[in-house]
Formats: sequence, structure tokens, C-alpha cells
Amino acid sequence: MDLGYIQAIIMGALQGLTEFLPVSSSGHLVMSQHLFGLKPKDPAMMIFDLATHLGTMVAVLVYYRREVSKYLKHLNRSLPMLKQPKQAYHESASIRFTVLAFVSLFGTGIVYVLFKKVIEKGFEEPAMVAGCWFVTAIVLFITDRKKTNHRSIKKFWIYFALIVGMAQGLAILPGISRSGSTICVALLLGLHRKWAGQYSFLIGIPAIVGASLIEGIKFFSAGHSSLPWGPTIVGSVVSMFVGIAALSLLLWAVRKAKLKIFAYYCIIISIATFIAIACGKLENKAPAEFDKTEVQTSMMMDTGPNIY
Repeated sequence: MDLGYIQAIIMGALQGLTEFLPVSSSGHLVMSQHLFGLKPKDPAMMIFDLATHLGTMVAVLVYYRREVSKYLKHLNRSLPMLKQPKQAYHESASIRFTVLAFVSLFGTGIVYVLFKKVIEKGFEEPAMVAGCWFVTAIVLFITDRKKTNHRSIKKFWIYFALIVGMAQGLAILPGISRSGSTICVALLLGLHRKWAGQYSFLIGIPAIVGASLIEGIKFFSAGHSSLPWGPTIVGSVVSMFVGIAALSLLLWAVRKAKLKIFAYYCIIISIATFIAIACGKLENKAPAEFDKTEVQTSMMMDTGPNIY
């Protein structure tokens, strides 16, 4: 792929938008590969994908810089309390959040291990992606109808965190939004709208960092050179700024119970995909040189995050 600045800006903006809005960035990635025959193992695409995901991670850190700083300072002060774990969990907000975040990540891992084959199939069939977009829309509509959410992080029990993590695991399916599934499940469990957004996005930071490190090591160990660094950097910066705007839009929608806006979009793109398949414009199978492993690794960085 000959990556130019215009393409980098467009793709960076698309990544920034779909990473945080509850419309599934992995679903858009899979569909773009099917429609345009993109090669995820092309060196230029690999480094561009990595850079734009790092850009969206920076967007989360910038948007939640005060909360993250407060969390880290409080966690550092709370470390001596770990001599009495049970007391530390109940009395320290930072330790409680850390425990809940790990429980959620554990739940994500359980779902992936149990449903790995089903998840892999989703990366190969556009019809399944379209179906998952429709499921995302239904969940968004249902969540918007729930008006009472008063539970704070302090009263968000461990088994709630496990359920949110399992919802995040299902979001590895392309078409199921990670941010949408985690926020919606948290809201349906009664978590206050403010905390639902923060919890969803801040627990994603470890996943983004981990997946970025894995991809970075794989890429640079292969000894690639002569890559389009200029467009790649531009795409990363664009994804960061667009990501901040998308994050602000999503959290506004969460607070105002306007998630139905994204539900309509998911229904439209779902119907459009089914029509494209029926008309023969889109094959319901994996395209040549399609690599679901690369997309799965990308999904680890989806998603979005989600404190203190």
C-alpha cells in the first residue's frame, strides 16, 4: 500500500471516531478489508495501525489526565494498606478500582477462551458482522430506556465487574462495540452514568498498552525500513484529536441518554451490509490474504477503555 498524507488523515480520523463511538472499530476494520482487499501484514499498514491505536490511547490519557493523576497518587499512598487486603479494598478507592479492573480483564479472558472458535468465524463472515451491528443497536436502545442509575464505584461489586469484563470479551466479535457493550452493561447494572463512562474507558488503557507493545516488538524485530513515517505520524496525531472529540461526544450521549443516536447508525450499516451481500457486492467469506490474527490483536486495542 502506498500510504499518502490524504489517506493517512482519512484513516486516522476513521480510527479516532470508531475507536470510542459505540459502533465497533473492529467491525469497520473487517469490512474495509473485505471491501478494499487491505493487507494487514503490509509493513506500512502494520506500523500505521499501531501508531493510530497509540494515538487513541493518548486521547484517553489526555481526556482523563486529572482522574489518572489522582488515581496514581492515591494508589501510591494506599500501598501500605495492602498489609490488610480486605480493609484496603473497602477503604481505598484506588485499590478497589484496581481490583475491579483486573476482575473485568479476567472476565474478558474467560469469554475469549470459551468462545474462541465463534469469535474467529466472525472475522471471516460479513453477515456475522452485520448481525453483530444489529445486536449492538438493540443493546443501545435498551440501555437508553433505563433512566435510574445511582450506583457509585464504591457499591459496584466484584461480580458486577466480572459481568462487565465478560461483555468486553464478547466485544472481540467484530460488530459488537467494546465501549458500547461495557458502558451499556455497567448502566444496566445500575452504575451512575458518569462512572460507567470512566470505568469503561480507563480499564482499556492496559489492553491498549499491552497490545501496542506486542505489535511493536513483532514489527521492529522484523527489521522493516523505508516506511512512510511522515503520513504515519500525521495519522496518529489525527486519530488522537479526533479521538478526543469522539470521546467527548460519547460521554455526552451517555450522560444525556442519547445512545440511540449510535443505534440508528448501527442499524443502517447492518442493513447496508446485508443488502451488499444479497446483491453480490460483498462476498460472505474471508478475502485473499485476510489475516484474522492481526485483526484480533487490533481488537485488544479497541477498544476502548474504561476510575477513580
